[in-house]
Amino acid sequence: MRDQAIPAFWLYGERRDDRFPDALHIETLELRSAAYNWRIQPHRHHDMFQFMLVEKGSGETRVDGRAYPLKPGTAVLLPPLAVHEFKFRAGSDGFVASAARTTMLRLLKNEPAAAAILSQPSVATIPRNDQALRDLGAIMRSALAEFAGGRANRDFALSAYAELIAIWFARAVRHHVAGANPAPAPRADLVRRFIEMVEASFRTHKPLTDYARALGVSTTHLTRTCRQIVGRSATQIMQERVMIEARRDLVYTALSISQIAFQLGFSDPAYFSRFFATHAGTSPKTYRMSG
Repeated sequence: MRDQAIPAFWLYGERRDDRFPDALHIETLELRSAAYNWRIQPHRHHDMFQFMLVEKGSGETRVDGRAYPLKPGTAVLLPPLAVHEFKFRAGSDGFVASAARTTMLRLLKNEPAAAAILSQPSVATIPRNDQALRDLGAIMRSALAEFAGGRANRDFALSAYAELIAIWFARAVRHHVAGANPAPAPRADLVRRFIEMVEASFRTHKPLTDYARALGVSTTHLTRTCRQIVGRSATQIMQERVMIEARRDLVYTALSISQIAFQLGFSDPAYFSRFFATHAGTSPKTYRMSG
């Protein structure tokens, strides 16, 4: 029920088997949002990253069940499978860039630190006088011009723009949560592999020692490296992955709280409620009602 209740598209409103043929699809925020009365209902994308920049207007987004305000300067990173929805004020505008995972393979393979960062959703509002924000706007505008044109080697150019946009987001998130100093590639690759392992087995509630043993490192080293790369400890990454799924289920499904608890690997719904309240600051019931 959980997955079936949330529609999956390539581009919002278009069937998943209607794959867009370009390495990068980019359009103005207004183009699609206005067509749907400025309300984009909850959905997800398989095997596709999305990058959004709000330049004008305001609104609200909910990503994996967590609400964020939207205003000029807000940059949104949505990795594959992140559940998201938007409600914009009429007249809002900006850019939405969509890149299939296949377009991103070279970057994801060769830049493990970027891969680790891009695997997590991010919503941040950057000061309007920040040079980085102006840089992103310029990249988006150039990408849109390339997308709309019919020049030679267009597909190669769009692939390059997709990587530039993704690198901008990876740099911005790294600067925001983990400082500006790049980490050695082996450490970044360790975090990427850890995140993949957590994604595959977060419902089993494996202890951190099991992950560290499988990765051939100590728990101390794993935790320190996670903090360096993504700004969160290894334990926080594990707990946040459970919380992402809990928020999704509370907001987007009609499952009872007990059903959600058992589905997430908790043997006691009361313990799940305490776990959720500790990390969300409110009970599952209150969180669901407020959504």
